[in-house]
Amino acid sequence: MPLIRHPAPTARRKGLSHHMPAPLSTPHRELLRWYRRHGRDLPWRKTRDPYHIALSETMLQQTQVERVIPYYQRFLQHYPDAAALAVADVQDLHRMWKGLGFPSRIERLQRACACVVKQYQGQWPQTPEALQKLPGIGPYTASAIATFAFGQAVAVVDTNIARVYTRRDGLPLPLDRRQIWVHAAHQVHPQQPIDYTNALMDLGAAICTARAPRCEQCPWQQRCLSHGAVEVLEASSNPLRVASARKVYSAKPQRRGLPRIPVVLALVHHQGHYLVAQRPQQLRHGGYWELPGGKREAGESDRQALARELMEETGLDLLSARPFVTVYDEGEEHCIVLSVYRCRVFNPDQAQARASDGIRWVDPQEFLTLDFPPANAAILARFRDYHRLG
Repeated sequence: MPLIRHPAPTARRKGLSHHMPAPLSTPHRELLRWYRRHGRDLPWRKTRDPYHIALSETMLQQTQVERVIPYYQRFLQHYPDAAALAVADVQDLHRMWKGLGFPSRIERLQRACACVVKQYQGQWPQTPEALQKLPGIGPYTASAIATFAFGQAVAVVDTNIARVYTRRDGLPLPLDRRQIWVHAAHQVHPQQPIDYTNALMDLGAAICTARAPRCEQCPWQQRCLSHGAVEVLEASSNPLRVASARKVYSAKPQRRGLPRIPVVLALVHHQGHYLVAQRPQQLRHGGYWELPGGKREAGESDRQALARELMEETGLDLLSARPFVTVYDEGEEHCIVLSVYRCRVFNPDQAQARASDGIRWVDPQEFLTLDFPPANAAILARFRDYHRLG
């Protein structure tokens, strides 16, 4: 990454505070020192305009950073403020949005901007609680706007930040959404929330990645509870230890006698790409990516369950299914048997997000960069081995 110059720390920027900043803890200093050397130079980090922040956060929800940048800049040229976006023609917005996917995102932002103009006289609310009263603004976006536009010392938790805290502090799995937000709220420094949150995001994106983390380059290596405990084995027949190495996912059951819950997953492929779905935010592991599928009902074969789940979740008709891998996720009271099949469908271009926050077709390399629930670790290892990646 290029060496960049960042603005002065948040608390010392003009007009923000007349008080001396509170002393930073050692972890804060370590991370901010790393960030000033390696942080990403992104256009929305050069502004405190809440509309600009809201636009960037809306675009970034389900799209990679590099792809967002030109769209973000182009949108601001045509719609420089909330008032301009509020009265824009929806079809024009869709045309400008084309290529980013999920156009409902810009429609929601337009409704929020209209509310800001009409009910708030063009002045954006400044707290997460007030921002969430705007139509289409959820908890994450509200916290991001409050932090990056108004310097509010509140938690902002995306998948990168959740992964960093889970590994560094050895949080128990499966991770509870409320737990990670409460945990993150205790970590925010009141004087430098913008720099600190950006640093966390960059650490998760560049160093503490979902696959193959670069622990030797991490500023928190010495205080990370997962450093040296994360072991991911390439052979699909071996156990995999993930996250804080507290739970085993394997290709063979380790304990006998546990009641089994059969689950089928569809690894749908088409022209070198695979279909993935994003779990709804309100569910366990919300925001993570997953394969279409679900619990096999009584009396169903695996193929029948695959066909039903694919239709219910994506609107796709199953053409063929071949076994790919079976993984056993063992808990204290039961064992979930994940049977994964490589599937083909009749109508791949008609996929719909019927039961998720979004669906995407991704190539094998991108597939391995996505955040999946912990129980998918053995599946990902089998996938990597199948494609001879890594």
